Amino acid sequence: MASIQLTVNHLYQLQGNEKKPAHAVARVYVGDTLLATEEITGMTEDAVSKYLHHSLPEGQAVRVEWDCAGVTAISAAEVHMCPCCHAEE
Repeated sequence: MASIQLTVNHLYQLQGNEKKPAHAVARVYVGDTLLATEEITGMTEDAVSKYLHHSLPEGQAVRVEWDCAGVTAISAAEVHMCPCCHAEE
C-alpha cells in the first residue's frame, strides 16, 4: 500500500498583529487523480503531518493544492512505510 505524508508547515490568520486560527482546504493528487480533500482548521507555526494511504500505483507525481483565507504552507510527498509496523522506511 502506498502512502503520502501531508504536512501543514504553518496555518494562521493575521488580525492586526495577532495570529488567530484559520481554515484551509487541501486537495491531494496522485498523478491526475484526486486522492483526498482534507479540511484543516486551527493554528500552528510548527509542522504537523498526517499520512494518507492509497492503492494507486507508486512513483507517480504527488501534489497538493489548497485554498486558505489565512497564511499557510502545505506539502505532500510519497513515503515508503513498513507494511508490518507502518514506520517510515
